[in-house]
Amino acid sequence: MKNALRTELKNDLLVVVGLLAGAAAYRMYLIPNQVVCGGFTGVGQLLNHLTGIGVGTVNILLNVPLFLISMKSMGFRFGVRSLVAMVLLSLLIDHLPLPAATDDMLLAAVYGGAISGIGFGLVLRGSATTGGTDMLAALLHRLVSVLKVSYCIFFFDGLVIIASAFAFEPQAAMYGLISTFICNVLIDLVLEGPDSAHSYFIISDKSDEIAERVLRDMDRGVTALEAVGMYSHTKKRVLLCVVNRFETIRLRRIVFEIDPKAFVIANKAKEVLGEGFKRM
Repeated sequence: MKNALRTELKNDLLVVVGLLAGAAAYRMYLIPNQVVCGGFTGVGQLLNHLTGIGVGTVNILLNVPLFLISMKSMGFRFGVRSLVAMVLLSLLIDHLPLPAATDDMLLAAVYGGAISGIGFGLVLRGSATTGGTDMLAALLHRLVSVLKVSYCIFFFDGLVIIASAFAFEPQAAMYGLISTFICNVLIDLVLEGPDSAHSYFIISDKSDEIAERVLRDMDRGVTALEAVGMYSHTKKRVLLCVVNRFETIRLRRIVFEIDPKAFVIANKAKEVLGEGFKRM
């Protein structure tokens, strides 16, 4: 009970610190210098410039329908935590009392991308997400399997960045690309390495239950390997599962919720080819 409470408090702290960092990046660097990093927040920056509507307000209006549609597949606890995180981020982006730190667009792109990347990485480590184009891409992939998540994210974010060249100036899109690249690199580093995928070997007496949850809740394939424990000479099933960077914390949560004594080996996958990832 104490361990569970400690874990929840740690996750909450990571989410809060991450939200503050992400909002500060937008308030101090990205929004004042019209550097657009894509995503729904980028759409908010464009609409804010054209109509005066708050960036965070636009973020909420675009995200709430996606959360309502995806809540069941996300799981109640993860979904509620993520919904609260998204709303808090949006409110902080609109109301956090921080002045612009620089009027140099290059500095704004570098520091804004780095700080937001660290912030959103911490949110993900805290077992939450702030929604956006990642969630939209995942939803489209579930509806139309031929639409790959990575391609959808690239398309949506690229479209928003290109639009910023017309809403602001061509240089804004160039700096937006720099900021987006830095943001994604820092998210990867916060989530334990620069790789886009991780392979997990899971040894547990409850392997069937774990596999069922992963298949149902995460829509990820699981392979069972027959093995023998040489100390006890008993047969065991070793599960092999490959997930992307956004799913690592969620997979761990599922495994240890079902079997706190599970033995898990995580490997950084340099490249993953096949269904759900990348094809030749």
